[in-house]
Amino acid sequence: MDDVDPLSDTEFMALARRVRQTAGEELAEIEYETERAELKRQDLTARAMQAMMEGERWQVDLGARVIDGIVVHVGQDFTGLQDRAGNLHDVAHRAISLIRLAGRDTTQGRAPITLRPATFIARLLGLELQREVELAGNGGAWSVVGTIESVNSDHVVFNERNGETAVIPVRSIGYLGRAAERRDRVRRLRPPP
Repeated sequence: MDDVDPLSDTEFMALARRVRQTAGEELAEIEYETERAELKRQDLTARAMQAMMEGERWQVDLGARVIDGIVVHVGQDFTGLQDRAGNLHDVAHRAISLIRLAGRDTTQGRAPITLRPATFIARLLGLELQREVELAGNGGAWSVVGTIESVNSDHVVFNERNGETAVIPVRSIGYLGRAAERRDRVRRLRPPP
């Protein structure tokens, strides 16, 4: 029989603390690496969803134009922002050249919901024959203001404010903006004097 020098209670407790500390450090490192791996797999849609939930304000560079607003909607291929005046700006992800985080207000955060509209073309369809909008090209090469007459398989027929009609390939549209709607419900409910 070998003589084993048993650890004293104090030595055993110190050894147990060191083992727990080492295990805790290794677990923290594994968790950190797992989070980093998840971030590396994240696409722009997932990043925008996170921004919407956290109430992030983005400055989105579209070439000649910069949109500053809180992320309020995320579709599969576009992000919707609302500026300080309440105007809505939908930006196709393919048109974005740079995003800067301009602040965060968690009270402005929104829970993820069913993606409606789910795509940029669905957003265009939803505004067909409705209110005045602005469309702009990828990189801001062009801009038109008016109403969407028709959204077709690969192009939009657009009635410009100046009376001209434009036919615009959908793939070239990178931005859709519309002014905040003014809703005066009390006035609408009252009969005219």
